[in-house]
Amino acid sequence: MKWMIVCMLLLSGCVQPRVLERQGIITAAGFDKKGKLYEAGSVMLSFQTAGSSMSEVIEATNKTSKGIRQDLEAQTSHDLGSGQIRIVVYGKELAEQEGIFPLTDTLQRDANIGSLVYLAIGEPNAKTVIKSKKHEDTPDIGTYLYRLIEKNLRSESLLAATLHEFIHSYYDIGKDPVLPCLSLRDDKPIIEKVALFRGDKFVGTVRLDESFYIKMLASEYNTGLKNITVSRDEVAPLLIKKKGKKVNIVMNEIRTKRKITLVSQKPAPHFRVTVKMQTEILEMSEKMKPIMQANVGILERAIEKQMKKEIEQLLAKLKAYKTDPIGFGQIYDHSVRKLQLTDKQWLQLYEDARMDIDVNVSILRTGTID
Repeated sequence: MKWMIVCMLLLSGCVQPRVLERQGIITAAGFDKKGKLYEAGSVMLSFQTAGSSMSEVIEATNKTSKGIRQDLEAQTSHDLGSGQIRIVVYGKELAEQEGIFPLTDTLQRDANIGSLVYLAIGEPNAKTVIKSKKHEDTPDIGTYLYRLIEKNLRSESLLAATLHEFIHSYYDIGKDPVLPCLSLRDDKPIIEKVALFRGDKFVGTVRLDESFYIKMLASEYNTGLKNITVSRDEVAPLLIKKKGKKVNIVMNEIRTKRKITLVSQKPAPHFRVTVKMQTEILEMSEKMKPIMQANVGILERAIEKQMKKEIEQLLAKLKAYKTDPIGFGQIYDHSVRKLQLTDKQWLQLYEDARMDIDVNVSILRTGTID
């Protein structure tokens, strides 16, 4: 027992003490391209003797991310720690021209950085995003960006945006990554779009309302809101007034199940996409007659028709960008026996692939009618 106590005392004496005031905690990092060099900035949170904290952005330029780290260390008396990094932002030009895999690969090889760190694209660049001074009541911009993405992930407006998910999608044959796209409005970072990738290169964006369908088709959707605009003619029997062309409907508590099957593989891949959705109507822009079991089908069919149209438009856009975030290639690869699909082969097949969409909507409850 005495020997155990002595050993514990000796081991505890080997721990390197860390003074809080000397620590510089990196909460966010941003990377852009400057000629043949990387231009990077890190958000450093430091603590004062009075108990308060302050954040600042320190910048460096180098050929490699490790070289950047050394340059950053030379600019501060604080001991920089990356164990609390929350988000890494990549500039749009860097992601578009060079790709971000070399930088993400470095992150996953760093034992101090967890695989759940968020990744994002900065528009027009990463520098302007992480240097924003508007971050509400959070202590630093890194924490604000983390909470911004986390909130939109909870509401299921975004697909998973972690380092782990990006690397996983990058290596998967037949599925491409997506990341949130951060831009500025009145110098405050916001999420208006989602960045699309082919491999590790940025190829385009979709709006958040379009990202809803990517999320719905890639996996089950179990919460959130969706605003949809239907033709007045489609719901005319329910309307009290007959003027105007469009009716806005807000759906809430959305629950979906989707099934994607390969119908045939020749002459080109042919998929059938079936979506079953249960929802409630939270709000409608027009005064309507009481919606009963006998006439709710009119509203359901109108929503189905519009959603099918919007999904078809989204899939056409994704094919034009030559990106497959939904994973049709994965389904094709798993459905065809003894096939060793490559990204190049799937890109050629994807161009001519046919997707038939079937949407079935069940309205469980109706809510406010303006």
